[in-house]
Amino acid sequence: MSMNPSWKAHAYPLKLLTIHIQGTRHTDIDSIAGQLEAVAKRLRAGDKRGEDHDDDFGYRFELEVDSDTSVFEGGCGGY
Repeated sequence: MSMNPSWKAHAYPLKLLTIHIQGTRHTDIDSIAGQLEAVAKRLRAGDKRGEDHDDDFGYRFELEVDSDTSVFEGGCGGY
């Protein structure tokens, strides 16, 4: 499926946020959600990348503000 050129002109460049959260087999969902909330707080503070971990539990994130790649097959606005 090809991308609609007018949609690409409207939407691109894209912002792409990648978040990796890692826990141990003992990590509960509330702890994982807490890590996600910590990432959101850092994004609101202006951080575009960062990490916090203790080797087996934590997060890493990166915000790309000028991406020409969509995470969705067919790209954005392909319909």
